[in-house]
Amino acid sequence: MHDELLFASEPNEPAPADAALPAWKIAVIDDDEQVRATTRLVLGSLKVDGRPLELLEAGSAAEGIALFERHADIALALVDMVMEDESAGLRLVDDIRLRQGNRHVRLALRTGQPGQQTEEQLVAEHGLDDYREKTELSARKLRTLVVGAVRAWREIDALQSDFRWLEVLLAQVVERQVSGHAAHASGAAAISAALAQRFGLPAARCRQLHHAALLHDLGLAQTPEPEADALATFALLPVEGKKVLEAHALAGSRMLDPLATDEGRLAARLAREHHERWDGAGYPAGLAGEAIALESRLLAVANVIDVCLSAQPGQPAMAADAVRALLEDESGRAFDPAIAALAREHFDALHAIRDAARGAP
Repeated sequence: MHDELLFASEPNEPAPADAALPAWKIAVIDDDEQVRATTRLVLGSLKVDGRPLELLEAGSAAEGIALFERHADIALALVDMVMEDESAGLRLVDDIRLRQGNRHVRLALRTGQPGQQTEEQLVAEHGLDDYREKTELSARKLRTLVVGAVRAWREIDALQSDFRWLEVLLAQVVERQVSGHAAHASGAAAISAALAQRFGLPAARCRQLHHAALLHDLGLAQTPEPEADALATFALLPVEGKKVLEAHALAGSRMLDPLATDEGRLAARLAREHHERWDGAGYPAGLAGEAIALESRLLAVANVIDVCLSAQPGQPAMAADAVRALLEDESGRAFDPAIAALAREHFDALHAIRDAARGAP
């Protein structure tokens, strides 16, 4: 049985007249077309702080999951509890919060068939921001919910933007200290995100990886200059020099460990693991295979591609074909074989993305 969505009859509120501003993305996920149509009618003319809404619709939990995998910047999702089955809406919410790692979007669960769990339980256990029975949502209440949720999302987005500006700034500080490292963070981060997208990671996780990867070499700020400058020629260092340089992975991780956000925790893990190897011969912990986080395995490949394509002091950049051959040779040794194969398959596109991120002509 489809849920019914009832709205009291209320006049529309006047909206500001600036249609040139980008729209706030609102996901409407409900298996009842009449509910989606009514929601379109109520929200169609609404603007929040002068910006219109763009309604993205899905008719099932599976369609909703796919919608979020394509759009990392949805401000609010209005999710039906009962679609394919009684818990479809909760499965969707858990996928968004847990598998996709999207804690930014505001999630409002709507239901016409209240279940056994209380509102407090649902909000606490599933990371919801609002829970409403459809019969209590008049048109005015729905518009009020949307305005409040969009403004909350905007504030969180502003904080994230500030944090990401600091990430870029810190990466630039490190790069200025290390010879031959200019723009490396930007190049490696862009390749990582592009690989993640091609690997099938959701849009939110690709975005998180892109920004968190900017800080993977933060520990070099605490590494003595001779060793830090020798990162590209690590194999030629004496044993003691290698130990000094290897310490940058844990040093960066320790500096980032206090960050409590998902992106901050990912940045700490990337700093710690980006020199681990698939065969277990890396550092600092000698992790192997899938014991290394997927994002760290993606960054390991991206890191090497960017370094190899960059000229180092006294050392020219490697040719593209030589980098492809290196990826093949190290597949199953330094690199996750699936990621190395993906990088070889899309190498030309990754090369272009890397050059654009670095500002190369």
